[in-house]
Amino acid sequence: MAAISRTVINIKEGKMEEAYKLLDSKTQMISEIDGLIGFLIAQTGENELTGMGVYENTKAAEAVTPVFMEVMSEMAPLVDGQPDRGVYPGIWVS
Repeated sequence: MAAISRTVINIKEGKMEEAYKLLDSKTQMISEIDGLIGFLIAQTGENELTGMGVYENTKAAEAVTPVFMEVMSEMAPLVDGQPDRGVYPGIWVS
């Protein structure tokens, strides 16, 4: 069964454009993650981004933690609070 990660990030007021630019600069690195099927980032609130990744399995979703931590450390000046990330079993249809 596929695994789906969901990460909700609160962005500091006035920093949304910077956050998008930083995340856009990481798309190549993210797309090369082993076991990643697909990834998206959506603005889900005035100052909120939600990222979702679809992985072949839970092991692949959990193995992305070092990459996630690297990206979040670069985003730290743009983020208000800690990101909320979870990994869930799910079904992927393309």
